[in-house]
Amino acid sequence: PVSNNNNNSNGHGAIFIIDDGCQPKIELASKERNVIAATFTHFLLKNIGGSETFKDKQDFFYHEVRKFHSNYYHEKIAVKVTREKILESSMKATKHFSVSDWCGNFEVTFQGEQGIDWGGLRREWFELICSALFDPRGGLFCTFHDKRQALVHPNPNRPPHLKLKHFEFAGKVVGKCLYESALGGTYRQLVRARFSRSFLAQLIGLRVHYKYFEQDDPDLYLSKIKYILDTDLDTSDNLELYFVEEIYDTSGQLVKTVELIPNGAKTRVTNATKNQYLDALAQQRLCNNVREEIDSFLKGLNGIIPDNLLSIFDENELELLLCGTGEYSIADFRANHIVNGGSPEFRRVLGWFWAAVGNFSQTEMARLLQFTTGCSQLPPGGFQELNPRFQITAAPTFGNLPTAHTCFNQLCLPDYESYEQFERALVFATSEGTEGFGMV
Repeated sequence: PVSNNNNNSNGHGAIFIIDDGCQPKIELASKERNVIAATFTHFLLKNIGGSETFKDKQDFFYHEVRKFHSNYYHEKIAVKVTREKILESSMKATKHFSVSDWCGNFEVTFQGEQGIDWGGLRREWFELICSALFDPRGGLFCTFHDKRQALVHPNPNRPPHLKLKHFEFAGKVVGKCLYESALGGTYRQLVRARFSRSFLAQLIGLRVHYKYFEQDDPDLYLSKIKYILDTDLDTSDNLELYFVEEIYDTSGQLVKTVELIPNGAKTRVTNATKNQYLDALAQQRLCNNVREEIDSFLKGLNGIIPDNLLSIFDENELELLLCGTGEYSIADFRANHIVNGGSPEFRRVLGWFWAAVGNFSQTEMARLLQFTTGCSQLPPGGFQELNPRFQITAAPTFGNLPTAHTCFNQLCLPDYESYEQFERALVFATSEGTEGFGMV
C-alpha cells in the first residue's frame, strides 16, 4: 500500500511511504506525492492485469504466457525415458532442448514398454519426474524436520552426484508445468510438491525474514526464535547472543562460525536489534546457504516463464498457481480436528465455522489451510496426518479478525454478533491475511 503523511518538517514536501509488508519500507518526500502515488497505482494495476484477485491474476498470467510463446507451435516432440532412472534419462532426453522444444507437446515413451502416448504417459512422466526432483528422499530437496507435513527446501548438503544442473532442470520442469497449465484443458499440469514459504518467496524476489521459520522450520521457531523474541536481552544473564551463526556437524561438533553482519562476532544482540539478528539468521539459513541452488532453479524456470509475470503473485498465490488446491474432504476435516473451548458463545461460533466451511470452494479451503498450517496442500493421508492436529481455538476477543499459529496448526476464532459478520471476517483473514495480517 501507499500511505500519505502530511509531515513536512524536512522542507522537501509531503512524505509518503510504500510498504508491501515484506520488503523494507520506502519513504519518499515530494510536493507531487499524489501524482507519484497515482502513477504507482496505475502501473501496479496494469502489471497485475487490472485486478488484485487471485483468479484474475491467474487468468492474466496464463494469457501473457500464451502470448509470450505464441510463435512456438505445440507440436509433438518425442521424449524417451527409462522408468528405473527417470531423472537421469529425462535430463539426457531434454539436454539439447530449445525453448521451442520445451513448449512442444511431449510424447513420452518408457524404454522397454509398449504404449502410445495419448496424454496418459505424459501425465505419468510429470508425476514421476516431480517425485524424483522434489521428494526429500531423492536428496535434491530436503525438509527441516521429519514430520509428514514438512515443507521441502533446496538441499545445501545434497549428495555429490546432484549438481546445480539438476536444479536448473527442476526449474525447467516447473516452467513446463506452468506453460502446460496456461494452454488449459487436458494439458493443465500441477507441480506435486509442498515447497517452503521462503523458497517460494525467493522465486518472486521477496526478502526473506524470520517469520518464515514458523512455517518452514517450526521446531527451530519454537525452540529458538520465539524464545529470543520473548526474552529481555538487555537484562538477561542467561542469554549472551552475538550476530553469528554457528555451524555444527552431525556429531555436535562446531565446524565453523559465520558472521551475520560485519564484525558480528563482537556485536551483541540487544532488544533493539533482536529483529535485525533474526532476519539476518533467516537470510543466512534460508537464503544464503542455497543461493546458488535457487539461482540455478530460476535460470531454468525463467528460460520458459518470464520472471516479471511471476512477480504479480505473492508466495501463497504462487503455491496455488504451481500446486493447485488439492482435494479436501469436509468429512475428513470434521473427523480429524481438535476443539479448544467450550463456552456457549464459542459453540455458536464453531457452528458458524462449519457452516461457512461447508460452502467453501476448493480455493477457499486452500486459503484456510495456508492461513492455519502454512501450506495449501495436505500431507498424504489427509487431515489425520497433520502433526499437530488441526486445532480450532476460542480467542478471547470480540469482532476481531481470526488469527493463526502455523507452528501449532491452530486457528483462533473470536466471537461475533452474527453469522454474516463471522463469515466476512473469516474469508477476509484467510484470503488477505496470509502475509502478515492474520498470522502471529
